Amino acid sequence: MLARCGLGDRKMLDSKKLEYYLRLQANYGNYSLVPKGASDIRVQDIKKLSGGMANNVYSFSLQFKNKGSTQVFDLVLKGYSTNVTLWFRTYHKGEELRPYVREFETQKALSSLGFPVPEVYLYESDSFFLGYPFLIMKQEKILKERVIDISSFATSLATLHNLKAYDMGIKSLRFPEDSSTFAKDRLFCLKHYMDESRHYRFLKKDFDYALNWLELNIENNYCPAYSLIHGEYHLDHTLITDEKILKVIDWENARIGDPAFDVGYAYHYVKLVRGNGNLKLGEEAAADFLFEYTKHFHGDIDQRLEFYKLVGLLGVAIVVSSWVSSPADVYKRFGNKAFARALTFPFLTSTFLSKRWLEDDFLILYLKYCHEYIHSTLKL
Repeated sequence: MLARCGLGDRKMLDSKKLEYYLRLQANYGNYSLVPKGASDIRVQDIKKLSGGMANNVYSFSLQFKNKGSTQVFDLVLKGYSTNVTLWFRTYHKGEELRPYVREFETQKALSSLGFPVPEVYLYESDSFFLGYPFLIMKQEKILKERVIDISSFATSLATLHNLKAYDMGIKSLRFPEDSSTFAKDRLFCLKHYMDESRHYRFLKKDFDYALNWLELNIENNYCPAYSLIHGEYHLDHTLITDEKILKVIDWENARIGDPAFDVGYAYHYVKLVRGNGNLKLGEEAAADFLFEYTKHFHGDIDQRLEFYKLVGLLGVAIVVSSWVSSPADVYKRFGNKAFARALTFPFLTSTFLSKRWLEDDFLILYLKYCHEYIHSTLKL
């Protein structure tokens, strides 16, 4: 849902280049997709599913002949930026910074445990083949009319956090050094991003106040048991297959951390998306999410939840605010419509303008919500 700096728009995926790559994989003994000796390898029906500043996602059909029979796979290719995002510049020694490696290894491990994720086949670090690193995975057949059930959404997250992270063997992820390290890392990242970005004065005042509150309360938020966390768990990072199974996607921000982070991050998205402008409905949906999660999670996050609600909120709002405060930069990244909203944003206290722009701009709505949340929760 939230794009990050890096990849930008690119031309449509080149089928010939991908075919060449897959032939090489088979010849060099990587049989995860195309077996050695396969012939007539073809990539067809390429479609762009999504695109942003961090990655582009395509679907395609892979067809080849093997031992006299024709085999067809419906696949997804996800291309990544080679830039290291600011959020990953705070990391544990030896931890993997390449998001496609983290995503591949995490999904492999989860799949082996029966946790519902798309099957991954391979990743490629060398930008020589397509111009960027990429990951190839199975394309899921999803329901056209999908409404994510909040209970299933919450239960899936609790199930993830109940897994024994020590036993998963994900080499690209590292455990924080001690029970307070993760909370300190999150605060450091937020403060570092603030130092390297621009913001409108009234939002900067909100952010500085909230960061100060986090710093004053950080010692009370040590984690008794770390879990594998998704890092960006929200409704648009799940899908419902035609077998009515909820699967979780987009694991590039996975790490070992406090499960309260995922819950606090998801809380605000549930509240905003399910509320759809209705505060009461949003609060009811968010309360249902917390109730269902708590019922199924084997640990206790209650004492740390308010801290991570604020951490999760700021993690999105500070990035969005840095875009909005630089209209020229927004224009280069997102085009005319986003540029107009960035110019208009300082005047959104106007009822007419708020209604006009907030109806179809989730990110602007998120900033307004952040402003109100900080003032009502922290009594600014």
